[in-house]
Amino acid sequence: MRMVGHGGAAIFGVSISCSLGICASVSSKLCCLFDIGNGAMIQNFNPPQYDRRQDDDEDYTIEKTFANTQAFCLSTLGFVIAVCSTKFIHRENSSKKKELLSLELFTVEGRHVGTHPLSSTMDTPKKILPTVDGRAVLVCGRGGVSVHLVSSLQPLAIIDRWTLSEDKNSDQQAVYDIDFGPTLARPVVAAVGCTAGALRLHALRGISSWSHENQRHTVSSAVGSVLALPAQTVKNAFGGVSSFGSSFFGSAKEISKEAFSVVKERDGGFFFRKEKG
Repeated sequence: MRMVGHGGAAIFGVSISCSLGICASVSSKLCCLFDIGNGAMIQNFNPPQYDRRQDDDEDYTIEKTFANTQAFCLSTLGFVIAVCSTKFIHRENSSKKKELLSLELFTVEGRHVGTHPLSSTMDTPKKILPTVDGRAVLVCGRGGVSVHLVSSLQPLAIIDRWTLSEDKNSDQQAVYDIDFGPTLARPVVAAVGCTAGALRLHALRGISSWSHENQRHTVSSAVGSVLALPAQTVKNAFGGVSSFGSSFFGSAKEISKEAFSVVKERDGGFFFRKEKG
């Protein structure tokens, strides 16, 4: 089945949601949604417009497009999460330019919900993975993995961050992919593919402080408490942002003892336990 809609432009990323019955693809200036039953395009939309601020230099032209990355996904709640690139190009000297990256949240109807600017020290995200219930996404990139809310009240707010190392120079490393075993719904171990082909494992009992503080709650109840308290910040609602682990996916009682005997758990990142000689 051949799906069209991008007018010959290169497609950067594709995502499929069987629960929603749709497939989405993204190019530099267009996101298209298709019915996976017959391939018909049911919706398309452009990147959100950049709102020029008063302090923006008038000597620069501003262009906002979808970023050239595979980091793109659908949430089962009916949202599209993409990465956008905003380029500032000098009108007289094209070599003078800068680029800002941001996460963008859309509904499947194409309505823009919110923007989350990415740090200037972060490169383009490598992958975006939605949680099983669709209420959060994990963004892989330089330095580690960040977890963002999928919510119309607090769009893409950060609720946790997993770092690769406690070293200040850890930003030189990047996470390219992440997976959970034995299943995403009931994970015991997180595996991440990193720079230079490295593979790191972590037993999911509490990758950071937030998970230690919230081990009795699943992601649904934790995120649900945030949505029920829109006047509070994520930090206030959770009593301190740190991290999550097995309890984030509701599997606190099913953690494998064998996993903890091999993988050492330390706050702040993914670390290995050295085997005793």
